[in-house]
Amino acid sequence: MSQPRVLISTITPVSGGVPAMAGFVAHTLRDRGFEPVLAHYEPYSVSPYLSVPSFRLLRNRVGMETRRGLEDYETHAIGAWLPELEFTHYLATTHWRRVMASCAAHVAVAGNALAATPYQQTGRPFLAWVATDWQGDRKDRVARFPWLRKALDCVVNTPVLRWQERRVLGAGSILALSEYTRRALNGIAGASVTAGVLPMPVDADFFSARPEAVVPGRIGFSGRLDDPRKNLELLLAALAHVGQEGAKVTALLIGGTPDEAVRSRVRTLGLGGQIEFLPYLSRPDLRDRLRTLDVFALPSHQEGLCIAALEAMACGCPVVSTRCGGPEEFVIDGETGFLVDFDAGDMVSALTRIVADRALRTLLASGARQRVEQHYTRAKAEAVFWNAFDRIFPHLVR
Repeated sequence: MSQPRVLISTITPVSGGVPAMAGFVAHTLRDRGFEPVLAHYEPYSVSPYLSVPSFRLLRNRVGMETRRGLEDYETHAIGAWLPELEFTHYLATTHWRRVMASCAAHVAVAGNALAATPYQQTGRPFLAWVATDWQGDRKDRVARFPWLRKALDCVVNTPVLRWQERRVLGAGSILALSEYTRRALNGIAGASVTAGVLPMPVDADFFSARPEAVVPGRIGFSGRLDDPRKNLELLLAALAHVGQEGAKVTALLIGGTPDEAVRSRVRTLGLGGQIEFLPYLSRPDLRDRLRTLDVFALPSHQEGLCIAALEAMACGCPVVSTRCGGPEEFVIDGETGFLVDFDAGDMVSALTRIVADRALRTLLASGARQRVEQHYTRAKAEAVFWNAFDRIFPHLVR
């Protein structure tokens, strides 16, 4: 008897928080005997031959490629008409309809609810696991758009996508990544539309502490270095201030290759000898690096949750975070780390306080580890997921 196929609408499964979320859902479905199938809009910048921009509108057709993604799951990369207009990325085109028709259940896992648009447009029941609201997911990226693209975004994309986000939120069952996300989504919908909160679980057996590996004074960060939401400038400014105060610190920044603007800023601040940049790492290598950190710094403007910070906490590392949303639920002042304002001085004070006080660091490290063990287990996450999934798709209960 064939396994029921479950479609997971998501983003390109490469690295970062959303692919980790999609991986959790796919593995959870597989473990209960379902066949996970992934589908995503393939960005024009990655595979231009799959989409049809305005200047090729009469000469091409939207394409689709079937690949193997994450841990060798069937994955469909789908293009779009007029990719210049962001709302077209989510439309239920012919390729989406064919993939959806081949599956018995439909789940969306993404930074925002719009990944569930093909389900909503075709009237299919769906479960969506959402990291943040649409505007929060892209606000910092839009600030970097050239003026013409900003104008297009303001006049066309923003009103259409805000309307579409409300429609999606009212059409399916929504799980929020955090309480912060739940409040944001309910506020957009103007009603209580979230069915529950499903934080991304952390494998605390794998991400475990090794106190002897800690390098005193090593401040760490893990995340997409090219994501403006991560607010790397704040962390660089804080590191420069720490050095000026005479504290002996080094920094390990994981998450890609820094662009020339970041490298130039590092040189200007005189941090060249203090900072080591690392690309995305394998899971074991990431764990080994996190175990060496004295403090994990999170300077973000906005976070739905921040899985990287939780993984660091599981490795016995305190976190200093800005008040940026999701992290406010697990960074507890004096217990697991410290919350700070969007100010380099505040971040410097918190970082140096932990680095200089070894007894405090030990206390916070223990609290961080306990927080993960008590609130971010796989068993708890699976219970929330299956409660929602079985309610939406009772005919598939097994």
